[in-house]
Amino acid sequence: MRCNTRQFALAVMLALLIAACGGAEEASTGAAGDEQSPAAAAAEEAGGDALSVWIMQPGSEDIETIVNETAAAFEEQNEGVTVDVQFVPWANAHDQFVTAIGGGQVPDVAEMGTTWTPEFAELGAFAPVDVSAGGDYVESLVTSATVDDETYGYPWYAGARSLIYRTDVFEDLGLEPPETWEDVLTAGDAIAESGDIDPIYVAGDDVHVQAPLVWQAGGELAVQEDTWTAQVDSEAGREAFAFYKELWDKGWSPEGAVNWNSVDVRDAFANGDSAMMIGGGWDLAAILSTNPDLEGNVGTALAPAGPGGNQDAFAGGSHLVTFAESENAELGAQFIEFMLQPEQVTAFTEAVGFLPGTVSGVEASSASGDELYGTFAEQLVEHSRSYPPTAAWGQIEGDQVFTNATQQMMQGALTADEAVAQINQQMQEAFDG
Repeated sequence: MRCNTRQFALAVMLALLIAACGGAEEASTGAAGDEQSPAAAAAEEAGGDALSVWIMQPGSEDIETIVNETAAAFEEQNEGVTVDVQFVPWANAHDQFVTAIGGGQVPDVAEMGTTWTPEFAELGAFAPVDVSAGGDYVESLVTSATVDDETYGYPWYAGARSLIYRTDVFEDLGLEPPETWEDVLTAGDAIAESGDIDPIYVAGDDVHVQAPLVWQAGGELAVQEDTWTAQVDSEAGREAFAFYKELWDKGWSPEGAVNWNSVDVRDAFANGDSAMMIGGGWDLAAILSTNPDLEGNVGTALAPAGPGGNQDAFAGGSHLVTFAESENAELGAQFIEFMLQPEQVTAFTEAVGFLPGTVSGVEASSASGDELYGTFAEQLVEHSRSYPPTAAWGQIEGDQVFTNATQQMMQGALTADEAVAQINQQMQEAFDG
């Protein structure tokens, strides 16, 4: 369970609410605490500097090796410096950061999910950074790290979701890749009529598909003047959820999809059950690795535009941050600069299936210009956005505001208009604190 903003602020100031938020279990790879790490102890004994770095556990030993090799290369270039890399499981990470900040035991450098950066930045946990001096960062990733006109994280890697479709199915039926929502429905009807495969599945628990529909319809999730105001309950929001409901009402998805998430949708596509899906480059890589028979029969296109003519998708990924209480802030900034060098970023992002956080990095990546993966590069650079950069968004996601309303709509308990009104009300309550 994620704390709400008010609880979280108290946790940071007083460190009294950790138990109320479920506690912060120590990661097996090393967590914040009073004990000095072996790397830090060795550095201190040698009279050098120890840099503490937390990276989210990637779930791959090969990717961990890339990070560790990057740390070792930095040590070689900086005599007397020891980089202590700890891999933190995503499931524990939020509570672990709460514990570390509340107890004054922060790392020097950390990877931070893009929707978490504003949450902790609002509480003064991070040191501000100057992204204008670091390169041509993807705009949506800078926006997600910016709170009250101050930026608190360097974009490291990211990805945005596009349309993935079965080229063999489309060619057999004489169909073109959908460019609009109407095209999706038209193609879907033709595919359904063929009876060979389901057109497209919708999932009840898939906020990164649901929320961007509001943008594609020409609307906003929220706007900020002095405070944040929810904007989902609008004509665009109602059109977005009416479209999602229409996809569901077509009967193309199995009943169990009410409880599905994005991985379930991906697995169904990989199994040959559906002809279209919305997903990222990491999804496509997973699909082709689990079902190599689909090689040559899969294509990609930008996210279909809604009535507003917009094709924007959510840019999800990670920032690299330094902490305001770090005793090695300057060294931490140097390490981040090293991590963001093209050769380091390229090795890491291609291993994890994402894209670099700079436009030049994306253009230099193997995805750029690739017939399949080039779409994801264009989606990220030209057609991606961030969620409202505020701590309240963490609560909105944690409370599953979009998921709950969508599932109720799919179950017939709410109309599309009622679902939109419910989301808007709960978002506003989170913004108001």
